[in-house]
Formats: sequence, C-alpha cells, structure tokens
Amino acid sequence: MIPLGDSRRRRRAPLVTWSLAAICVAAWLWELSLGEAVTGELGRLAVSPAGLLRLEDPLRLPLRLLASLFLHGGWLHLAGNLAFLLVFGDDVELALRRDRFLALYLLSGLVATGAQVAATPRSELPLIGASGAIAGLLGAFLVLHPRARLSGVLPIGCLLLPMRSRAFLFLPFWFALQLAGALLAAPGSAAGGVAWYAHLAGFVAGPPLLALLRR
Repeated sequence: MIPLGDSRRRRRAPLVTWSLAAICVAAWLWELSLGEAVTGELGRLAVSPAGLLRLEDPLRLPLRLLASLFLHGGWLHLAGNLAFLLVFGDDVELALRRDRFLALYLLSGLVATGAQVAATPRSELPLIGASGAIAGLLGAFLVLHPRARLSGVLPIGCLLLPMRSRAFLFLPFWFALQLAGALLAAPGSAAGGVAWYAHLAGFVAGPPLLALLRR
C-alpha cells in the first residue's frame, strides 16, 4: 500500500516536514536540469559504500553525506518517499520540537547510510534517497500512534485499489518486506539499486532516537 493519509489531526503546521519535502523536490528538479551529466554529478556529490571506506574526498564528506539524503534516482523513487514523508513525518514532528524532529530525521539517515555501507562495502553505487531517514520516522510513528488509521492505494498493474489499515499492521508488514528484500539479495550486493539495509536500520533507529530526543 502507498499511504496517502492518516487519521491524526494536526495541531500546527508541520513546517520542517514540508521543508524537507520541498528540498527533495528542488534537488530533483536540479538533477533534471543536468540532463546526461546527472550520473557523473551524482557520483561526485553523493557517497558510495566503497568510496566512503576509501575515505575519498574527506573534506567534503559531511556535505556529501547530507546531500545523499535529498537526492533521488527517479520520479517513482521521489514520489514514493514524499508520500511516506508527508503522511508520517507531520505527526512525528508534532510530537517533538522542530529542531529535535530534524535531528531525528538526519540521525536516522546517517544510521541508515552506515548500515548500508557495512552490508555492501564493495558497492560503487551512490547512496541516494531519503528512504533511510524516512524509515526512522516510520519507526517513531509506530511507537507514537500504533492504532492510527491509514488510508492509501494498492497498485496492481494499471489499477489503484483503495485500502485502509492500522499503523500497527501496516508498518511491521512494511518492515517485513524490507527484511525479505535484504535476505533475498545476494550477500554484499545492492540488488536493483534498493538499499534494503538502510531501510531496516533507519526503521530500527527511529524508536530509540525518539525516546532520546523527547527527554
């Protein structure tokens, strides 16, 4: 299911969530403007597991780690991440101060990147996408609102079937799908360009980071 909404009501505008989404969109429009040069530019700006372990360009490493969390590999990659970010991020943001919510997002992303590097150390593919950071928000949302009602669509071929679920059913099932993808992929590979281990690590990091940042 692709989530499109939840039953939680906003008490204030989730400005950080909207800003993160806007940065992702702006970064994607920048990628589109590069045309055929985009592949080389992504390799220069984002980090890869093998390059990170070789300590390539160490002075720019913090910037490259940050940039990797906002770059995307295609329309579907971006749209899927935005759907999850906008549905789950606002409720997590409302449970925290805005600066702490941003810290949760960025720290989850860094944990996710570290896990993917450890799992696929020889990969030269750039690690791009907000998936790991957003996975941390999913884990935090599950702790905060396990009984929240979610609505979305299930793509089956050309059809989009409306669906509803509870968070405590949907989010563990999402995690199980990521785990299955990681187990079915060849050891040490990033099969299909999907960072399964980043998704898993981000999700697991979300709840303890939430507990730490709420203190």
